[in-house]
This record gives sequence, structure tokens and C-alpha cells, in this order.
Amino acid sequence: APMGQSPGKIPGVEPAPGTPKPKGCSEAPLGGSVNFTLDAPGRRSVWLYLVLPEGHEGASILGTCGEFYLQLDSQTNRSGDTWHVQLLLPPGFDPKGVKYMWILDPKDGRPQGGTRILDPCAKCLDSRFAKDWNRRDGGKYSPMAVIPDRRALYDFDWQGVKPPGHHLKDLVIYETHVRGFTRNPDSKLQDWDATAGTFLGFIQKIPHLLKLGINAVELLPVYEFDETACPRKNPHNGEQLCHFWGYSTVNFYVPMQRFSSRDRIGAAIVGFKTMVRELHRVGIEVILDVVFNHTAEGAWGEHHWHSWAAIAKERYYILSKGQDTNYTGCGNTVSANDPMTCDWIVDCLCYWVEEMQVDGFRFDLASALTRGGDGKVSMDPLLMRKMAQEPKLSRAKFIAEAWDCSWPDGYLVGKFPSGGPPRWAEWNGIFRDTIRCFIKGDAGKTGDFATRICGSSDLFKHNGRKPFHSINFITAHDGFTLKDLVSYNGKHNTCNGENSGDDHNNSWNCGAEGDTGDGHVKHLRQKQMRNFMVALFMSAGTPMILYGDEYGRSQKGCNNGWCQDARCWFSWSDAAKEDSKLNRFVRLLVNLRKQYASIFNRTEFLTNKDIWWRVHWDDPYNYICYVLHDHHATGKGYAGLLVAFNAGHEVRSCDLPADKPWYRIIDTNLAPPHDICENEASSVKISSRDYVMQPYSCIVLKTYSDKASIKQYADAEYGADQDLTSHMKAVITRRMSMEFTSTVEAPSLEEVGRKQSDEAMGRVASMVRMRSLMSGAFLELLGEDGQPAVLEEETAEEVAMSEEIQSPVDEEGQSPVVEETPEEAASASPMSEEMHSPVEEEDQSALVEETPEETGSASPLAEPVVSAAQEEFMEDFFQQHATIPAEMLGDAMHLLNMNPTAEEVTERLASFGSPATLSLPAFRSLLQEAIRDWNSGEAASLDESR
Repeated sequence: APMGQSPGKIPGVEPAPGTPKPKGCSEAPLGGSVNFTLDAPGRRSVWLYLVLPEGHEGASILGTCGEFYLQLDSQTNRSGDTWHVQLLLPPGFDPKGVKYMWILDPKDGRPQGGTRILDPCAKCLDSRFAKDWNRRDGGKYSPMAVIPDRRALYDFDWQGVKPPGHHLKDLVIYETHVRGFTRNPDSKLQDWDATAGTFLGFIQKIPHLLKLGINAVELLPVYEFDETACPRKNPHNGEQLCHFWGYSTVNFYVPMQRFSSRDRIGAAIVGFKTMVRELHRVGIEVILDVVFNHTAEGAWGEHHWHSWAAIAKERYYILSKGQDTNYTGCGNTVSANDPMTCDWIVDCLCYWVEEMQVDGFRFDLASALTRGGDGKVSMDPLLMRKMAQEPKLSRAKFIAEAWDCSWPDGYLVGKFPSGGPPRWAEWNGIFRDTIRCFIKGDAGKTGDFATRICGSSDLFKHNGRKPFHSINFITAHDGFTLKDLVSYNGKHNTCNGENSGDDHNNSWNCGAEGDTGDGHVKHLRQKQMRNFMVALFMSAGTPMILYGDEYGRSQKGCNNGWCQDARCWFSWSDAAKEDSKLNRFVRLLVNLRKQYASIFNRTEFLTNKDIWWRVHWDDPYNYICYVLHDHHATGKGYAGLLVAFNAGHEVRSCDLPADKPWYRIIDTNLAPPHDICENEASSVKISSRDYVMQPYSCIVLKTYSDKASIKQYADAEYGADQDLTSHMKAVITRRMSMEFTSTVEAPSLEEVGRKQSDEAMGRVASMVRMRSLMSGAFLELLGEDGQPAVLEEETAEEVAMSEEIQSPVDEEGQSPVVEETPEEAASASPMSEEMHSPVEEEDQSALVEETPEETGSASPLAEPVVSAAQEEFMEDFFQQHATIPAEMLGDAMHLLNMNPTAEEVTERLASFGSPATLSLPAFRSLLQEAIRDWNSGEAASLDESR
């Protein structure tokens, strides 16, 4: 011991038993004492090692500085497996900056020669500063824990700013890296030398995020890691590589010291909190990428510090015959469901939510966190239960990267365990792969594509989750950037000193590998990047984009940039060049999604009430067209979007529905600024009913109609000498004749199920026939004089087209969703909740008998005049069924543009006792009453406007 002091004695400091919580080192809020804890099961001798640095202001109070050793008493300083001690400080002594470590079971009882162990729950470390990033000349990386400045932890001024509290469904997530986002000299930050690549530098670029429409950032690891842990050099230029991404954690509680703009211990805490506060101030949430699946102790074999393994390797890590397992590909696997390790992880998460005010977490290789001590995946892991039960985490968002490096048991996309009520969102890797394959033109992907854009119900609905639990993305840090996705067929990773990373990219270089001067190739790449962005933002689910994709950031074909620094920087000059091109396109696309939030930011999956398919499902060519209905359009009777993708080399014609005017918002084949409209006023009205789509392009059209615009459109189409009801009849007559004879509405994905039997497909056919029947009934009911309306005669071409169109199954009989398990098949209804089969064949008791009173009160209507095809459907249908599901009343009202609320439909059905099914006369009576009420309201409104 220095200065003649004996081990166990610190001048002026009195040891006390202390408490087992909080974990790590914690100073009393008002000062005067410091508490230390360490979970160290099975240890017999535990020492606290303290260093009072030379020049510390407290040295004058203690009368000395240097190293001190304090042995803990196993009787008074231990509770179970937790060792703890409290140091009562002399008046005026500020412990900030005092360093400490732990020493366990030293040989011969002499702590001076024992291994010094880093506190896994330390809140601050003494490590290198930002100016020392990746320096190799200052000795080996060997951090020490430090008592932080109390003001940084307890007295930070949040200025009344609260977390935004966005719903997951409303997020637009931007995955980025604190250093990579602002380190480039062209970022032109104020005080660039001090702030570039730091938390405070990040704040200066918040306006870019706001302009883009981002309301959540997902930050690659921001806690302490050793960037010098990568020993390799770039073989092409000799440049020293570094551990850029940060997936090699040294301590999970401590913000990265090299991301601080000030060379002061503890400044990273203040810098991080300031960044969070300023992001929250403008409504942007902060989600942290956390890497609890492994630690830096497994990286590269050699390190010069010790922590978890030296404390209790058999508790913190999953071992096999005493050796580390490697489910993570990083040298070790954390035993997350060991009770002690589990408590440590939950405590750490609580610290970031409570003290650092973050909004959620993305869990790297989260499947590893479900594994037990034997390495097997559990579907009810202790960690997820503890997280679900922890009140301090109640507002936090949880996002799983639901796989690890063990296949197939570790691939849990769509089935990641929640530990309680459905809560976990997942990176949807199946969405990524499907969209990539479809957009580049892989044959036969249309059905899969449809499943993904509807919210991936096959993955998330069965366990009670919603579309927003699917984190949709095209690219992420791990893999190609968006520009590289359309520029390279394979990886180019030799710059890493190895050809690391897999080559499963689903990419297409559009005709040339890498940089090219070919104008055709460059134009095609620009189209493909826009196509990918449209697919991402026009899908149900929560979208996430990778930083730099908004302008076309490239890593020169490197799909594993973990050790690349400058190659992964955001280029602000390139972003400025693209401000009128791709950057503008993405910004306006995000804004378009927000305008139609009721379509995309959904709490339920898309069904046939929300989307009409206009596609030949059995055509292997990747063309798809669909109409999305906005049932909540403010101030409008109807609003909708038509989206079409021509993901192939052919010119295709898109047949637009004829009942409404259509306006072009997006055509990715057009050059900027015509590729996307700046606002609604600048949208272009389409005069033709056939929109010609060029190869590898997509379009988004909009339509809308209120009471006045329906009449205005009908005047232009059919003449102005008819009353409103006649206009409506004409418009809907045309729609029915076009859409129910030339384009039979495809069954919803849930109705078709995963792998249909002949019986189930028969029910789907009955549903389609029901639709055809109803279309004729609607036309009849519209007439004020009770006379049936006459449908336009089908052309031979329309009849042929009607016979061609099939339900969405592929050549093997598979629908555009994955095969369900026998357990799912046993429990699942053959039809969706939203659209049932016309009769529940297994439960005849569900049918409601019609009373004589109901029969007498129902208005007898003549059989509608329909096309021959519809007549055949009707005859066949009524030979099998005599009732109609009550839910179809809402469908009928929606198809007539009445847009009823759920409450209105429920109220109308209540007048008939809220039955599950209705007789045909009862159904007709209810629908006729609804039409009569609606027409009365229409006439009154029209009189007022006149």
C-alpha cells in the first residue's frame, strides 16, 4: 500500500456494510458517501481497489493520493452472491474521478498481485478520448471504472423536455452511426475538430432528419467498445482498420468515450443526454442497438482487461465442456437466462430508460438471448418474462433481430417470444428478401410480395401482433447499402483484409459491376432505388431506412463494413447534390405515407375491405397492381391510392378503374422532378384509362371524391341532365361492370390461408360468387323507382379476362403466404375474421332462422338484371346457400361509397338481433334501408350546396 498505508485503511474514509442495490458504483444524491456492489458468486475473498489520481482535488483533504486496497468482510459486506460496501467520505471530499477496480481471491491473500477486474455495472470509464480514436501508440487498451461526476448523473437539466411517446405504428426509423453520420469533413459542423463524430455533432444535423420526415433514430452501439480490437490493415492501401460498428462491448452502461466532444471523464454522459434531449425536443425518439448476445471478451482471443469471464464465466456465458459456445459468430455467447445475468441485463436496460431517457432498444442477434444454459432455444425465456414484468420498462419499445448464427433453430422471425402480452417488434428479414427479389425481377414472387406489403400477417397475426410489429427494411448496416444493392452482383470485401461476410445479397447490378459510365445502366439504377423506396413506404408495417440511402451512399461493394471507418461516413456534399433528386424523392415519399397514415400506419392487417387486387396471380412475370382504400379520409367521401409495379423488362399497360378520376403522384420512370409530385396541387390528372408502364418502374396514383366531386365527375362522364341518384347509379354501374366482370377481386391472403385444401378453395370460390351476386343486387337497389338498373354488356374480351383470373396460388398450389403448422391449421378458420365464407359448414347451429315476421317485413325485390356470368354464379350459389354473413352488410355499404363506421353497421344489425347470418330478404331490407338513408342525406346536402 502506498504512503505507508496498510491494506484495508483509507485515511479519512470510513467503510460501512453498504447495500446490494443499485448495481455498480453509486454516489448518494447529496454526496457524502459512495456505494459499491459486485455480483460474484462462489468467491471467498473480494477486494475493492481504489486509485486517487495525482492532482485530484481531494488529495488535500485525505492528505495523500495513490492506490488503496479495501478487503470486504464476508459477513457484513455480502448478501447472497452480491458483495457490497459503502464508503463514508470526509466533509468536502468530491469522489468524482476516483478510479476503482475489483480483485477476487488473490493468490496468497495479497491483493497487490491479483487480477484487476472491470466492474460490469460501472457508469463511467477512464478510457481514451475522441482525439485518440484508433490510436495504437498509447499502449494497450486497459480501461478502469471511474466514479462519475454526480451532476452528470443526478443534476442534468432536461429543461422540461419529455420523451415524444410515439406509437410504434407511426415511426419512420433511421438507422445510423454517431461517428459515421458527422465525421466527414464536408459535414461543416461548428467547431468541427471537437464535435465531428460525436453526440454534440449529431445534434447539428437534426434539421436533416426533420426535413426527411424521420421521427426515430436507431443508433448503432453507443456504449464503450474498443475500436482498436481489429488488428488488420487494408491490403489495398495499408490503412489500419478499426472496429467501427461497435459490436464488441466492453461495458453496457457507459456511453462511448470517443463519442464525446470534451476530453473529460464523464463528459460522454452529458453529451449523450444532451443529444437525447435535443432529439426529443423536436419529436424524434432514440432507439439503441444493444448487443447483449456476446461481449468483447470473445473477440480476437487477446484483450488486456478482464470482466465477466473473470467474475463468473459459468454464469455469464453459455459453455460446452468448459469452453465458450459461438452462437453469435463473435467468440462467446452470453447466458442471458441465467438468473444473475438476466438481472444484470434488465438493470442495464432500466438505467438507459430511466437515467438516459432512451425510448427503446433493438436487440442484436436476439435469438441468442432465448437460449438456455444448454444452448437450446426456449420459447418462454426468463429474460423476456423479466422484461415484460419490469414497470420501469413499460414505455420502452423492444425490437428483435430475430436470428443468430445457428440455423435453423435460431431463425425466429415471426415467432420471437414476448414473455407476456404481444409487444416485441422484429426486423422482418423475410420482407427484405422478398422485396429485393421481386423488384429485381425474380419470377414468381408476386404472391409473396403481396403478403409482405399487406403487413406480413402470416408471420405476426397468429400470436396476436399487428402490422406495426413488422419492422420493414430494404437495407441495414449489415449488408449492401441501397446504391450498392443496385450496383453489385456480389460482395467486394477484400478491403477488410479478408473476404468476410456472406454473399446472400439478392442484388442486381443492372448490367455492369460497380461504377460505370453507361447512361442506360445509371438510369436503371436510379429507377430501381426509387422502386425499392416506394415498396418500403407503401407497405403496412413500420419502415426503417439506412443512413445515406436517401442520397445513394456507397461502400464500393463492401457488404460487411464493420471494420471500415471513412468508407462508412455520410457524405454531406453528395447528399446536397442529390437534394433535387433521390433525396427529394424520399422526403416527399415519407410525407405521402404520412398523408395516408390510415392506410399504412395500421393497427390491423390489410384485408379486402382495404385493398383490391388487379393482378393475374398465376403469371410468373412480376407485375402487380392494387388499389388501397382510405376509409378515414378527412372531409372526403372516398380517397384511395393505386399502386402498380412493373418489375421486369416488358412494357405493361395498367388498366385504371373507370369510376373515378385518377391523378399521378409517382412514376419512377420519369426523370426528377417529374418522378414525384411536390404536393396534391401538382399531381397530374390521367386522361386515359390505360397507363403505360415502362420496364422496371412503379406508379402511385391517387383518387378522391366527396359528394360534390362525384356529381362533377358524373356530369363530365354521363351528362348533366340527370339527378344525383342517377349519377351515382351510372358511376357504380360502370364500376361493377368493369371490376366484377373483368377483374374478379382476389381473396384476401388470410382467407386463402397457407396451403388450401380443395374444400377451402371451394369456399373461396363461393365468396367470389357472393361478390358477383351482390354487385347485381346493389345496382337494383340504387334505383329510386324500384326498377332494376341494367349492366353494360360484357365484351368477349372481358369474359375471357374474367375466366383467366385465378386466386393467388402458385403452380404448386401455394398461396402467397408460408405454410402453416398442423397446430395452426387445426386452430385457424379457413377464412379471415374480416371476410367469412358464406356459410359455416361445420357449425350449422350458427345459422339464424328467419321468423315469419322477418319474412313478412322484408321488401320483396325482383331478381336483379345481371350478366350471364353473374347469373350463373347466382344460380350456383343459391343451390348451396340461403343465408349471407351479417358482416357482408358493411362490405356492401363500403362498395357503395357510403363508408360506414363500425358502430353504424353494428347498430343496423342490432335491429335484427345482431345475428351472425342473415336471410337474403333480411339482408336486402337492411341494405335498402341504408341506401335510402344515405340518399336522403345526399339530396339534402346537394340542395344546400345549390
